[in-house]
Amino acid sequence: MKRRKRRFLRLRYPLLLALAAVALFSFYPESECTTGVSRKNEPPATNAAVRQEMPASRHVRALSRQDLVHIDEEIIKRRSLTIDWDLQKFVIDTAAKYKMCYGAVVVMDARSGDILVLYGRNREESDCSLGLEPELGASIFKLVTAVAAIEQAGFTAESMFFYTGSAYTLYKQQLTNKRNRWCEDISLADAFAKSNNVVFGKLGSMYMGREPIVLTAERMGFGKSLLREFEITPSVSYLPQDDYGAAELACGFNRQTRISPLHAAQMVTAVLNEGYMITPRLVRGQSVEKTQVMKRSTAEALADMMERTVRKGTVAKTFRGCSSDRVLKHLTIGGKSGSIGGTDPDGRRNWFTGYARHRDTGEGITVGCLLILEDRYWIEADMLSRIIIRRYFSRAASGDRTACALGGQ
Repeated sequence: MKRRKRRFLRLRYPLLLALAAVALFSFYPESECTTGVSRKNEPPATNAAVRQEMPASRHVRALSRQDLVHIDEEIIKRRSLTIDWDLQKFVIDTAAKYKMCYGAVVVMDARSGDILVLYGRNREESDCSLGLEPELGASIFKLVTAVAAIEQAGFTAESMFFYTGSAYTLYKQQLTNKRNRWCEDISLADAFAKSNNVVFGKLGSMYMGREPIVLTAERMGFGKSLLREFEITPSVSYLPQDDYGAAELACGFNRQTRISPLHAAQMVTAVLNEGYMITPRLVRGQSVEKTQVMKRSTAEALADMMERTVRKGTVAKTFRGCSSDRVLKHLTIGGKSGSIGGTDPDGRRNWFTGYARHRDTGEGITVGCLLILEDRYWIEADMLSRIIIRRYFSRAASGDRTACALGGQ
């Protein structure tokens, strides 16, 4: 008994130490033990970075349209937007200067798809998300019909057509192949440049039908959300039920076709990229995505039509004097205008979409601009677009892409 007692006394201290170690080990949670191992095997700086990044990544909120209602310098930095704040600020100030009542402007980089300007205003206040909202497309839809006519029906820019009556009306009696002494001949390119509703109406009702136009519209982004960051309302065309409806669709003279300023700017990127349309990019760091929507030869023909629009078409007066302007004389500019009355809000939808590319550097931008005009207004979409184009490339000429001090036009 004495030997057993002595042996127990000799073992009691090691037993007490073992129990204390077990209690100490069980006191710390498993995550602390794991962290301790990580610190032993990895550099301290690496662990610090992991601890800082993980909580932040859990709280990153997806971008939404509501975030784009009021765009300022702070949200551009915080959400890493592609918006060029200096150019955005210039558009804001220009819109205020010319008392813009209701409208939206989108400017895209033609190479990367970066949205450089996203600005809009309703009757009460600014709402930059209006640039994502489809509105009555008017003659802007002639871009789609022109592509369909070239690729689906085999026409060229110099194909000849004839029409009777006013070029800006669309009556059923004008949609005929019977010539009379009042007929006038015109090429497809000039009909595009002068926004001839009759010729484009005949393309839809007599020469192509509805299917080629609808399929071309789908290929060029109608019916699809344009942004990768979040879903937006797509531009829409419609399926006409008769020949006159096909004519209305083809020339844009209807109240069903709706296009957003963002989509208008996006479609034009195909002209500057040999037929590849660039997906708009609103957050920096995303890859460039492009889709072929027309042949290279078609893009070249469409460029000719859009440049004729600027030289001698519906916006020639606005772009007069470009060849002698210090900035604009270095650019190749093409465009398409459109106009149609509408409601909600009441007013005339005044459109311009186009591109400008520097002949030496190849740098290019596209513009989608929609203004809703009342009886009295200070500026139209084509003039506002010209001012924006000039401002963008005047910064390039001065080597300044970061400072955009407001100055003369």
